[in-house]
Amino acid sequence: MSDEKKLMEAALFLTSRPMGLDEFKTLTGIGAVGYLKEKIDELKKDYEQKQSAIEIIEFDGKYSMRVRNEHIEKVKQFTKETEISKSALRTLAFLSKNDNMLKSDLVKKIGTQVYMSVKELTENGFIKQKKFGRTSRITLTEKFKTYFGNQ
Repeated sequence: MSDEKKLMEAALFLTSRPMGLDEFKTLTGIGAVGYLKEKIDELKKDYEQKQSAIEIIEFDGKYSMRVRNEHIEKVKQFTKETEISKSALRTLAFLSKNDNMLKSDLVKKIGTQVYMSVKELTENGFIKQKKFGRTSRITLTEKFKTYFGNQ
């Protein structure tokens, strides 16, 4: 398997979103979009010929890797799903841009509803709180960085 195909396969495996040919162009450093399309089509065929439980699909010019439909029911119990409330997700988005923030400053910026969000995010392991005087300092965890691809 060529290096380009390996890179594209690795990128599709790691990302949870579809990727376009422009992204593969950036990834591989190859500007010939036709060549990249040929390589991704070869990769798709490789998975089909192996009769793999994994497939590469194309939708609207973007590619993604997924488990074939016939295997989903049996394996979906092993997926990692962390349900985060919308309020907690908004708080987490703010914290992602303001890491290492005091909880008291967060309350001033967003409001008192963040107390529940901070509790939820701490329980889910996305943030850590460390006592800092009468408040806490909030930092993002490795789980956050891994989960949201911010390594």
